Amino acid sequence: MNPPHTFTTTVHPFPSPTSHACAYEIGPPNAKNSLVFTGGLGDGPHTVPYPRAIAKRLAENPGLSYSVFEFRLKSSFSGFGFVRLVDDVADIAALVKYLRSIGKERIVLMGHSTGCQDCMEYTSPTHAAPAVDGYILQAPVCDVDAIVLEMGQGPLDESTQFAKQLIDAGKSHERMPLSHLPDFMQDSPISAWRWYALASADGEDNYFSPNLPDKLAASYWKRIDKPLLILHSGSDEFVPKSVDTQALINHWRELCKPGVTSELSGVIPGAGHRVEEPEAEEWLCDTVVKFLQCIR
Repeated sequence: MNPPHTFTTTVHPFPSPTSHACAYEIGPPNAKNSLVFTGGLGDGPHTVPYPRAIAKRLAENPGLSYSVFEFRLKSSFSGFGFVRLVDDVADIAALVKYLRSIGKERIVLMGHSTGCQDCMEYTSPTHAAPAVDGYILQAPVCDVDAIVLEMGQGPLDESTQFAKQLIDAGKSHERMPLSHLPDFMQDSPISAWRWYALASADGEDNYFSPNLPDKLAASYWKRIDKPLLILHSGSDEFVPKSVDTQALINHWRELCKPGVTSELSGVIPGAGHRVEEPEAEEWLCDTVVKFLQCIR
């Protein structure tokens, strides 16, 4: 008898810029369609619980014919400190190409936390990434705001100024000293370039700040030309209490092309960042299934 909490996956080795890359499929191996999940900083395959709950719910809806894929990116686990979003896009694109090669018909990308930034970066025309059929953003938080909650604005400003000095001196790949990093970064080495991208208002990861000028934000959101579902967590510990997440989602919808953003977009009631609360997880699963039913 298997111990509790065990689960079965089908392992797919596939060609990727990241050596020895494998994707892990949960659900019917003959499913026609794929939901590809990418987690946040420090995540890797199976570190976020709810993709397995979604896979279970999808199995209860065989007519949709979806399975869930998770995979190891170069940035997975503690690797995020020395790679960029463009590297994540290359890894995701490699998996999308593989899934198309084995006959998958619809492919939807789902990002959690920094995985949402990956989805946004994927839409940039500079990458010419293979087309997908939809996007789901869960917990699209602003890293700058989240880091301020951890270390305060003053220390963050000093930290990003130090990183900028290293970058300007041609030392962008040098590791940031621990004295300039918040507590949650103490065990994960990170370069000056990567830290600046995450922690600075003009960093390349800053897609979701409520303070972005509309002209700049619209240039990101209008790149999306496939169905989009945006889901903030109602009790996200990485979002300042001053941020009205429902109003922010409504504003992002206004910046998107007409008809792109699903009316299912909204706030997951009672959910923390990773949606580990049972009722919130059930709400998320229901909403994802409804969204996938609308993709044709």
